Amino acid sequence: MKVKFFLLLFFLSAGFFLQAQTSYTTHRVQKGETLFGIAKQYNISEEDISKLNPEVALGLRENSVLIIPVSLQSDAGNEKISFKEHKVKRKETIFGIATDYGVTVDDIRKYNKHLYSQELKKGETILIPVKTTTIVSSQQGSSENLPAGKHLVQSKETKYGIARQYGITVEELEALNPAIYGTDALPMGIVLNVPTQKEENTSEENSQVIEKDPNYEYYTIKPKEGFYRMKVLFGLSEEEIIALNPHAKDGLKAGMVLKIPKKEISFAEESISNPFEKYPEVYLENRLKNFDTKNVVVFLPLQLNRIEKDSVAATENLLQNSASLRISVEFYKGVLLAAEFAKQKGISTNLYVFDYQEVGSNVNTFFDSKNIKDVDLVIGPLHQADVEKVSSGLEKKNIPVLSPLSNRQGKIYDNFIHSIPSNTVLEDSMIEFIKNNQNGKNVVLICDNKKGNQKRKLTDNIPGLKVLDAGSENFVRNDDISSLLSKTSPNWVILETDKAILVSSVVNSLHNLNKDYKTRLFTLDKNDAFDFREVSNMHLAGLNFTFAAVQKPNTDYSNAFFTAYKDLYKSYPNRFAVRGFDVTYDALLRLGFSDNIFETNQTLAGETVYIENKFNYVENPGGGYKNIAAYILQYTPELDIIEAE
Repeated sequence: MKVKFFLLLFFLSAGFFLQAQTSYTTHRVQKGETLFGIAKQYNISEEDISKLNPEVALGLRENSVLIIPVSLQSDAGNEKISFKEHKVKRKETIFGIATDYGVTVDDIRKYNKHLYSQELKKGETILIPVKTTTIVSSQQGSSENLPAGKHLVQSKETKYGIARQYGITVEELEALNPAIYGTDALPMGIVLNVPTQKEENTSEENSQVIEKDPNYEYYTIKPKEGFYRMKVLFGLSEEEIIALNPHAKDGLKAGMVLKIPKKEISFAEESISNPFEKYPEVYLENRLKNFDTKNVVVFLPLQLNRIEKDSVAATENLLQNSASLRISVEFYKGVLLAAEFAKQKGISTNLYVFDYQEVGSNVNTFFDSKNIKDVDLVIGPLHQADVEKVSSGLEKKNIPVLSPLSNRQGKIYDNFIHSIPSNTVLEDSMIEFIKNNQNGKNVVLICDNKKGNQKRKLTDNIPGLKVLDAGSENFVRNDDISSLLSKTSPNWVILETDKAILVSSVVNSLHNLNKDYKTRLFTLDKNDAFDFREVSNMHLAGLNFTFAAVQKPNTDYSNAFFTAYKDLYKSYPNRFAVRGFDVTYDALLRLGFSDNIFETNQTLAGETVYIENKFNYVENPGGGYKNIAAYILQYTPELDIIEAE
């Protein structure tokens, strides 16, 4: 009965506030804040906050979110707000509905306050705020003809440029005009609310001028981006950026627009988004300064629902027949040891490990049900689709989600950390290695007709490259290859194919020719075709087969991790256990290096290297972070695999 009474009181309050033309925003409680101070900040009473947030009677909790009523002018100049009812259909989401109506998720939650804590239910009716804005044709004049406090958007104007004109931030401009929140495109002719006093700006660098300059591209600074990130993305030093953008002399700020010289680029340059210069190796163990206990959640496909508690035989059978489960168990062993090793460095961890099948449709609801607060990092799940789903659910809370095993490129979120280098990164690092070491070499490419992209990248980057097209055939003749080889210079042959028969044909031919020609074999993509049973490892070793890889095999069983693993589990770890250790240990040290892992990824200049994996995170232009640290490995005549020379 108390619950029903509280809900009745809550919705009666909601009806009252809607009639009074009040909207809602959220406020995250900061350390040391009081109810009186928050009420004063929003020019409301403490009672107004308590009505919508009964839990404050028990005291304010740091990082908790309060619903704040904000007075709303129902007819403010050229903008009016009305409401449309929407009946929720099966499988609809708040994000999908917001997209359909051209509003934000927060817009919907403001007027349907139960959605701050509950999920959408099929059949319920919610209110959609419909904002109508008077559009004035640009041919009717300029902002000078409008009353003070109004601005008429001209062709190609940006939010940042307009904000600069009036001496405010992009966030402040969005607060004055909620309809433009969440979009970078401003329709020409729309009238915006702006401060009544326009800031003088006589600089030739104002955004309206540079937007029209065809020799430049434009980049909007994201939160926490600095000059180092610009160096990585565009190859421009701090001095060069300031020379082009004088407004950046006091530092880069989120929302700031930089003009970047436009250049004619080749296909290869377009795909290589980061210059593969030699990054220094950095050691985090002795540079830790944040020793707060870390809250880390690990999601794995443990298939606990299929494990029979009373049947050891059934469980062993499941382990033997489920590759996913075996990988999860080994990865988990590495995670546990990583937490122990980090503890020895002063980083304590609350480790929450869950079977991903428990999560259900909403990860936030799952966290609430488990009473998990202040999450510093989520590792997993293992499958790309699952980790994307978790990232999407936690993006608004800015909780980092690290993908530990998948290198598939899918949807990108701002909180997504891709720890496996992509195929493009591997290709580009291999090209860079060949390009930097090709002097005095005769470089030959053999490729099939499905490798057109790789062919273009190589021909764009490797001057003097000789090409042998295998076409759709599965073999090449010795004479075809020998006609392109040199007897006086070392021959570097690049083989691009995923056809096992063609790999076998080329490797056998090069092996036969190797007594007359000094030859080394390369590939941008070491796929399953190179592991085909007809491809001799001895022949590959004789050709010093060289390729790019994510992980470098480690045979030093005397190191601390291998010793600890052997003592604990009575066997040596496989590559998934090593991966679990490397990914987790690196992440924990990054959490100890700065206030959060995003800040470490932004500021750390170099590679961190562990047992078999290394990491160098840079920001993805589309959001989140990607690892660009890759190994270049080669076979030795003794069938060892070492870093290439």
